[in-house]
Amino acid sequence: MSEAKGRNFNNNSTSAAPSVGEIEGRLLVLELVALNCTGRLLKLHDAQETVELTAEILRNIEVEGRNLGLPFRDIVDAQKYAQDLLNSAQAQSDDLEDIKHASPIGKK
Repeated sequence: MSEAKGRNFNNNSTSAAPSVGEIEGRLLVLELVALNCTGRLLKLHDAQETVELTAEILRNIEVEGRNLGLPFRDIVDAQKYAQDLLNSAQAQSDDLEDIKHASPIGKK
């Protein structure tokens, strides 16, 4: 996992626990980075590779969720969230391709 695993958000062992707002902000950043990076990544792969990547991610969520002792419903919810994120990234990737290959207005 990331280098920050197991450390406090502020890298200060005496600081208080992060607020809900700090956690939500960090989750927002992670989601936006994942969405943008995944959209660009998906643009480079064909449809079959995308299906395989999605299946691998969903499998990894299940395995890691079980290792963490998450209830089945939470694992399924995490997989649904990942699928939604991947679908959004694919749509973003498709939009980037459409823009890239669009002809300029007025050009014949």
